Amino acid sequence: MVTDHLGRQFKTLRLSVSPECNFACTYCVDVKDKDIHTGHHKTLEPNQFCDLVSRIHDVVNLESVRLTGGEPLLYKPVTRLVSLLRELGIPKVKLTTNGSLLAYKAKSLKDSGLEFINVSLDALDPDVFRRVTPRGHLDKVLKGIDTAIEIGLKVKINCMVMKGVNESQILPLLRFAGDRGITIRFLELMKMGYLYHDFASYLFSEEDILNEIAKGYSFVSLKRKESSTARYWETMDHIRFGIIANDSSPFCSDCNRLRLSHDGKIYGCLSVNQGFSLIESNESPLGTECILMKAMGQKQDNHFVGSPLSMKAIGG
Repeated sequence: MVTDHLGRQFKTLRLSVSPECNFACTYCVDVKDKDIHTGHHKTLEPNQFCDLVSRIHDVVNLESVRLTGGEPLLYKPVTRLVSLLRELGIPKVKLTTNGSLLAYKAKSLKDSGLEFINVSLDALDPDVFRRVTPRGHLDKVLKGIDTAIEIGLKVKINCMVMKGVNESQILPLLRFAGDRGITIRFLELMKMGYLYHDFASYLFSEEDILNEIAKGYSFVSLKRKESSTARYWETMDHIRFGIIANDSSPFCSDCNRLRLSHDGKIYGCLSVNQGFSLIESNESPLGTECILMKAMGQKQDNHFVGSPLSMKAIGG
């Protein structure tokens, strides 16, 4: 078993199937970036991804695999990949999406074995939504969420909160989630990408988020699960919400996440720029374990230090 000096293991894998995205969220990419969605990035085929995941699984006995991007629903054989991952015996296969294509693909994803899906939704007000996601389509995201709920997928909403941009949407989004009986998680801005040197200007902290919610609700804290990225609360009328407070309440000390990029590189932490190629490594269990030990060495002990690498390039 691959472990480090803090006893951490790799149990969950974030698999970035593509670095491309059809949105241009301001916390991820500079709107002046012309390489938003080109279709020219070379990515692995489903059987290639599964070969790599199988090698990892044989060494660490993964509990879950989450498909990310970029936008994973732009990866055309995504349903085939879900099916193959379930055939490997991965207990939980999950996906995080911007929701733009979800209404069209939700049923095929569920039929392929997907059970859990997180949808990014940073505003309900159309004007605010456009400020956060200039190339996004709010109506498609909302339709995708409702479609996924209707067919029985277990849905969570993720909202990235940026000071001076969309903090006004916290209470409306909480009500939106409560009306649908689903959990919403509010995220602190991470020190990543082109905002690496300026993230503090937009940081709306965990305390700020709780203070905003307290304007409309009373709530109690719930016990944090080991290795969870989020801390959770529940309102008096049973709306469950979480906060992923990477800066205010870091969770590095028991992080169990591993990342595999679209081109087969392993990253042990979002705060590093350099991955280790699993494709080029020795295919024996010992060779895979060696790569995973190198990735484990990238983890931070206590606090995320950030990276100028864009989130969409590594599959956060």
